[in-house]
Amino acid sequence: MNRVYPKLFLFLLIAIPLVVGAYLRLDDLKIWHSKRQFFYYGDRPLFASYDAFIFARYGKEFFNGKYKGGKRDPLRFVPDNYLTDNVMYPKLVPMISFGAGLLAKLFKTHIENVDEYYTPLLAVLFVIPFVFFFWKIDLPFAGFSGALFGVASYMYLARTSVLRFDTDSLNLCLPVAMAYFLLLALKAQGNRRYLYLLVAGLFAQLYYWWYAHPGIIVVFLVIYWWFAFLEKNIDRKAFLLSLLFFNPLVLGVGVFNFFGLVKGYLINYFKPAVEGFPNVQMSISELKHYDLPFVAKSTVGSIYLFVPGFALAVAMFVRRVRDVALLLPLFLIGLMTLKGGNRFAMYLAPFVGVGLGYVLDVGFGWFKASGRERFASYPFKIAALAVLMALFYLGNHNVFAFTATPRITPALAADFLKLREITPEDAWIWTWWDYGYAIQYLGERATFHDGGSQGTAKTYFVATTFSTSDPQIANRVIKAIANIGRRGIEQRLDDGIKPVKIRDEIFSGKLSAPLSHPVYWVFTQDLIGKFAWINYFGTWDFDAKRGLREAIIPINRCMMQKGGNLLVCAQGVFDLKNGYIMLRRGKALLKAFVVKGSKGVEVKKFHDTGYYLEGVATSAGLMLFLTAEQPYISMFNQMYILRNYDKRYFELVYDHFPVMVVYKVK
Repeated sequence: MNRVYPKLFLFLLIAIPLVVGAYLRLDDLKIWHSKRQFFYYGDRPLFASYDAFIFARYGKEFFNGKYKGGKRDPLRFVPDNYLTDNVMYPKLVPMISFGAGLLAKLFKTHIENVDEYYTPLLAVLFVIPFVFFFWKIDLPFAGFSGALFGVASYMYLARTSVLRFDTDSLNLCLPVAMAYFLLLALKAQGNRRYLYLLVAGLFAQLYYWWYAHPGIIVVFLVIYWWFAFLEKNIDRKAFLLSLLFFNPLVLGVGVFNFFGLVKGYLINYFKPAVEGFPNVQMSISELKHYDLPFVAKSTVGSIYLFVPGFALAVAMFVRRVRDVALLLPLFLIGLMTLKGGNRFAMYLAPFVGVGLGYVLDVGFGWFKASGRERFASYPFKIAALAVLMALFYLGNHNVFAFTATPRITPALAADFLKLREITPEDAWIWTWWDYGYAIQYLGERATFHDGGSQGTAKTYFVATTFSTSDPQIANRVIKAIANIGRRGIEQRLDDGIKPVKIRDEIFSGKLSAPLSHPVYWVFTQDLIGKFAWINYFGTWDFDAKRGLREAIIPINRCMMQKGGNLLVCAQGVFDLKNGYIMLRRGKALLKAFVVKGSKGVEVKKFHDTGYYLEGVATSAGLMLFLTAEQPYISMFNQMYILRNYDKRYFELVYDHFPVMVVYKVK
């Protein structure tokens, strides 16, 4: 039995986090299947992340023969993909795309159907090498606790849920596996050491194929070399074989990638990509800075678990540095969440969990060292596992209620597919960046920017077309950007032209040119909620370094009273006879009540100043919005909500308000 207990104990250390992690993710499918009308389009579920669409497109195109590795990507970042040589397909199709695309082909289905299980099951695999790593250095409770809290942390769960389809699903597993086999090589002798280096190198190549961040691989290998040198466990042969197994070409690229990562994430993380223009990153939720309670909630669920867990993790790294140094790169990445960027919490959560389990390892070690082996027996250890599981549940019971939801609606998916019918194959789509990848995947049309290219000055100019009240300026901006692209803007910056001067040149029409491709301006319903940020960038004051963050607010849950003159809504009471809004904080003026119906736009004026209440007739009833003067006269409000446009510059080609409205740019 003495041989059975350790194996059974190790099995529990691995199986419990695996089962908990898989259950938390796959349990969502019950809700998805019961609400197919909201979560599916036809026979295919809808992706739960924006980036999923680019990986799905690569997988689909690879297996239908359209993928051209290392060649120009015709759908991304127009017109710069024609003006430069750096908007290309990855030379090697991404591993995530290849795997899901292969399964979709084998089972004759869509990649979305594959990803109901693909991402969730890959995400929990990191538990295996993580537990083995700490088992090897005799810290089993640290490994178990880190695996349990890590696999079920709110941020990791949210980023690896069903239909998330993103690289986060193996971004812990592959580097941890690489670290584990480097650890084995560090402690082994003879030919076995070379075998472990070979396996570690294989995981390094898989990680490079999966994530394409070889700078992290370089750091792992350098740490191995350093501690192997200190322990006198490296010779010329081992050094050369490690170079060979880790691929000198990957390591060479990795050195440059490492310095790029340091510059991007530590030095320029919140700086604008192009100096002088507004920084769109401030509007991206996963890049925002959050306070410590939020970081605690997104990692181990509670500040009362986070503080001791984090402190003990630091203590473990200090006391056991030779054993755990190979995991230090991942811990340091996790610390980025304290600087800003909640996505890094998925790297921090396992180590905070490690700290909580480390206490038990120290305690059981003390019992054993002091001659009290009875208290370090396996029944007590299993009871300790139960204590850790209770702590986990008390701090994280809310994650059991988490359900991933689609980033796109069935109606919008249908309309993006409709783009193939209402636009020519060589059309370029002008819209905000969030759905760039979705339009490329579903609509098979090129976009001006997307989730991988939104940090350029082009995004500022896209925003100006939404916020301006002048249709001629909007038309000029589109034709100028379609002409010069990002490359033309940056060339002018290099020539010493100030951003405000470039803006004036574009607004004046100086840089406009006849369109080489037909351009279509697409408005979608999600942009209502995003308009405040779009408007902030589009109204940017280059001297004051800020814009106008004015919103268009949906008004809902309304009931008409007193003969149709009093509209009582969740947001306030609207007096449609005298032109007032009654709010909790006081009374405000209504300038006008504007109704868009089948016969056009009707305006009922009240005062010279104040807010606009807009009503738009739809098949589901009257949609209401409240907005101030500047957003009201913006092209977004006029062209999308009111369908009021200048026929000299735009042509309405598709009106499915509120889902999608499409104009052709003249």
